[in-house]
Amino acid sequence: MLDLSDSPLLGKGSSRLCYLHPKDSGKCIKITYSRNLDIEKQELKHYRHHRRRGISWEMLAKTYGRVETSMGSGVVFSLARDFDGTISRTLDHYLADEQFTPPAEKLSRLFSNFRNYMLRERIVIRELKADNIVLQRLTPEKQRLILIDSLGNNQFLPIANYLNTFAKRVIQRKWSRFERHLNEEFPSNTIVRSVLANR
Repeated sequence: MLDLSDSPLLGKGSSRLCYLHPKDSGKCIKITYSRNLDIEKQELKHYRHHRRRGISWEMLAKTYGRVETSMGSGVVFSLARDFDGTISRTLDHYLADEQFTPPAEKLSRLFSNFRNYMLRERIVIRELKADNIVLQRLTPEKQRLILIDSLGNNQFLPIANYLNTFAKRVIQRKWSRFERHLNEEFPSNTIVRSVLANR
């Protein structure tokens, strides 16, 4: 059992708490505090599916399975860190204040690379939001986006899990919804508006 009493709380979502792994600074542990355990179960099912498919994990946090902790049962995930060792911040952190937002050309390229990755690897998500994505600074100039939450398929008939054509349709639809949400969430960010207007 891992003792999390001295582990920093990294974040709190709608159903889970995220703690720094006490023995590995490159990992975190997510503890479900809501009664809805089905999301976690489905998420792990999709991770196993992608592992069998041999996907690239370049822009998706990896999972290392379940672990027992002093806070209850949890799931271990990779933790993105920037080139300087700091924990990578979420995309919404960078978009909430325009002075932190990457220049339009760079942000557009980040979006394109991330969207193309999801289409290429058939990464279907429940809902794509800016706080479920981190912007990892690989160098002072090079960055990438990484999905850290919301993996899964909430369709009634999850055909997209198995057929490439349907997967791409679902991903395209979720991406369009994501762009609409960005416009609604960050209406005063002129860089976001400019990037989305030219896509």
